[in-house]
Amino acid sequence: MLIIGARGTGKTTLLESAISDLTEEHKGEFLTVRLNGFFQTDDKIALREIWRQLGVEMELDEKDQPKTTNFADTLSSILAILSHPDELRAPDEEGAEPAEEDPSSTTTTLSVIFILEEFDLFATHPRQTLLYNLFDIAQSRKAPIAVIGTTTRIDVVESLEKRVKSRFSHRTVHLKNPPTLKGFWEICKEGLSVDMDEVDSEINGSSDEDRRCFESWNSHLENLYKNDKQFQRHLRRIYAQNKDPKSFFNSCILPLSSSTTSFPTGPSFSLPTNQLGEPDSILSILDGLTDLELTLLIAAARLDIISDTDTCNFQMAYSEYTALTSSLKVASSATGVTAGRLWSKEVALGAWERLAEYELLVPAVIGGGSGGGVSREGRMWRVEVGLAEIGKCLEMGRAGIGRAGLGKWCKEV
Repeated sequence: MLIIGARGTGKTTLLESAISDLTEEHKGEFLTVRLNGFFQTDDKIALREIWRQLGVEMELDEKDQPKTTNFADTLSSILAILSHPDELRAPDEEGAEPAEEDPSSTTTTLSVIFILEEFDLFATHPRQTLLYNLFDIAQSRKAPIAVIGTTTRIDVVESLEKRVKSRFSHRTVHLKNPPTLKGFWEICKEGLSVDMDEVDSEINGSSDEDRRCFESWNSHLENLYKNDKQFQRHLRRIYAQNKDPKSFFNSCILPLSSSTTSFPTGPSFSLPTNQLGEPDSILSILDGLTDLELTLLIAAARLDIISDTDTCNFQMAYSEYTALTSSLKVASSATGVTAGRLWSKEVALGAWERLAEYELLVPAVIGGGSGGGVSREGRMWRVEVGLAEIGKCLEMGRAGIGRAGLGKWCKEV
């Protein structure tokens, strides 16, 4: 089964809630193996993680651990644990009568739930070996397993190989962002409010004072949503930007940490001054760039206009950077102002690659253009910010103090 939805729609929350309910009803009858496409970047790493988690859950001895790193052998060892007892039993010799089973010795294998977070990343692994084997085991009922994936890509099924797709059940659950601001607030309020039923069940003998405090806090949240204009603007801004409850909860960390036992009647929930939320745009990174990195970024953005192309490489950007610095030296010699330093190509290449790490530069082709023997200097990149945007940030002082002079390079093209 696949759970598909944008980030923040509650895919993991839905899954964990279902697992929690199953644990209460069938405790000790199944195991859960959790994999993430960001961490298990290839099938061998994923297979070792499966074995590790199963070994911990089933308390296996080290002697039972596979001694080889071969993919097929390790998978066979895992199948030996997961398979039904009938499959593990050796076939009877020809002509021999089947031995009678002892009911007291019959064992039942545990069911295993495989949770694949970022399922689309597992589909990028070579030959999709892990997905093929998991789906094949589930379809042929070689072992009692269930495979559940979560992803943000709607077209993830199209990226599966034919042999993998044929073994997929094609059962999907689609989750959407809340369509209204009120629906978004209901989700956020659920994370902040205190459930009085849970308080009564988890905190035995809670005092009347505690109950009044919790009830007052819940009333305070409702009052913020209905009457606090500042809080309403903050909530509308997050809803308009990404509709992600995580962003809202991150912005609540500082107000909640500064609250006291009298928080329901305490200071206002001053959220817009919070600095823990993600920046509004990638332009906020400019303030942390070195002069060399910022100059190279300006040079690359200028090439978009000068060369009438949306891609460039380091050689092109460094040539433009050299021309800009040289022109600055000529101008400074006439005015007596010290010009900026012209850095060597090796140092500039390091700064250029850091811009790529900051995602101010993105590969022009899949894989970063590293294929076909292309050198580091020759790889093609696309600039994620425009020259006018950089110039505006410099003019407003949002790219650091003392850099307003670089703004003329954003205007004089």
